[in-house]
Amino acid sequence: MQQTYQKEILVTEPECDINKRMKLSYVMRHAQQMGSDHLLTTGIDYDQMYRDGMVFLVNKMLITFNRRPYMDEKLVLTTLPKQPKGAQFIRDTVFETPAGEKLAEVSISWMLINPHTRKILRPSAFDRYGFQMLPNDGEYITGYRIKAPLGEAVAHMRQIKYSDLDYNRHVNNAAYADIICDTIPMQVMCEKQLCRFGIIYQKEATFGQVLEMGLVPLGEDGYYIGGQVAGGRCFEAEIYFK
Repeated sequence: MQQTYQKEILVTEPECDINKRMKLSYVMRHAQQMGSDHLLTTGIDYDQMYRDGMVFLVNKMLITFNRRPYMDEKLVLTTLPKQPKGAQFIRDTVFETPAGEKLAEVSISWMLINPHTRKILRPSAFDRYGFQMLPNDGEYITGYRIKAPLGEAVAHMRQIKYSDLDYNRHVNNAAYADIICDTIPMQVMCEKQLCRFGIIYQKEATFGQVLEMGLVPLGEDGYYIGGQVAGGRCFEAEIYFK
């Protein structure tokens, strides 16, 4: 079976922000979809996995940008699944122009869970599908950590709505990007270039819950955002600009 998967896309108008650049959330959505599309080429789909008592949930994500794609730009996306490390599945996706200019790299750590009990499954449970992966040499996402900084946080609150949810009935991983970007000062989002974003998911947020967030500046170029829901840590993220 093929170990990598590639496809071409066109950056559409609804995917872009006021500066005609692809929103962070859509970069994340395309990276997520690349994993699903790759599995589908081998006959593995969500419904089959669900019937078999397993689904993938995003555990961590780290994105580095040389620049964000522009509206109407054609892109070539290449995804590389790597062998699990511990309980973490690894998948990197590269965004490039047809001429070979590298725009962004998205590295994702996934956890295989039982959709009914929400318990983490051993990677060996996925062996039944015979899906081939690349060696995990050089991977960095499994060791990725975010350290909460000292400093006074600016408080933000956000109630979880229907449009935040996905088929797993929790806030979709990419929806957090929109929520987080809404906490960043408008001037920063409009005038600076996003160069790095990382997020670690710790607890699912579901419909009707209130997400309590704290925003702490990281020097002049970045922000730490921590989120809690139902009394527990929901996520931690960091975002940097240039």
